[in-house]
Amino acid sequence: MNEPVISKTYSVFSKKTANRKLHIVYSLLFMLSCFMFLFGCSAKHPILSGTHQKAAEFNQNGGRAFQKGDFRKALFLYQEALKVNRSIEDHDGTAVSLINMASVYRSLGDTLNAHICADEILNSPGISYSLLRLTDAAFIKALLLADGGEYDAALIWADKSLSLCQTAGCTDGGSIHNLRAKIYLFKKEPASALVSGNKGLELNKTRNDTKETANSLRLIAEAKASLGQFDEAIRLYEDALATDKNLGLSRKVAFDLMGIGKVLHMQGKCEDAVKYFNRALSAGENGGDQQVVRDAGNMIDKCRKK
Repeated sequence: MNEPVISKTYSVFSKKTANRKLHIVYSLLFMLSCFMFLFGCSAKHPILSGTHQKAAEFNQNGGRAFQKGDFRKALFLYQEALKVNRSIEDHDGTAVSLINMASVYRSLGDTLNAHICADEILNSPGISYSLLRLTDAAFIKALLLADGGEYDAALIWADKSLSLCQTAGCTDGGSIHNLRAKIYLFKKEPASALVSGNKGLELNKTRNDTKETANSLRLIAEAKASLGQFDEAIRLYEDALATDKNLGLSRKVAFDLMGIGKVLHMQGKCEDAVKYFNRALSAGENGGDQQVVRDAGNMIDKCRKK
């Protein structure tokens, strides 16, 4: 089972479940964007006008619907927030809504409209969006291209996102390095994935981002497994597993268990591998994740045929 492209929610993904966990990597960024819009970055909270508050409420409610997997409702609420922000020419609020909408469209499998939302921020004549919003838009462009198997183009946009982030002094560099690592894994370049994953791990540990740290560990583990460093890969998967258990992230727990099982399977240790695949299967069944259930079941079948 390939773990979906990271996002800052994302994380990372099947398109309908990719961003449900705050990390896909990417939904965390979206919620952060909403909070930044609501509260700003200073300790003193700005007083919002009634119109700004209305847009903020639409975004907040959209985020709640998104996390519940009600993507149609989330899209409607984000569209309403967009209307309000455009009515008062709040460009930052407009960008937040467009990024949120792009994420929902991606989850719905509507790649065209997701690109349109991101491109409006990246290519809008006459409006200078902030570097932080440009960072977000470039990130989701990379996600969308990776979804479509356009890995070289995805890497270009991930690098653009990283460059913008560094210029803006943003704190999401670890997430972007994680995305780069995943793209390199898709490209069958584990050595490059290892470099990006280690950079992501360092940055995520520095900012005490436990979710993204676990993502980094999982990506590094996958790269090391591809390079034949099996014992180290299993240790890293176990570290990620301990973190994801503490965070209560059922889907990530299943990914970790599947990762360990796959490493054991690669070594011909099918009896041990099946134990982990069964644990992943249980996590998927009890977490209501049918994709995990299918993937774990397929790996169990492979082992039994040997």
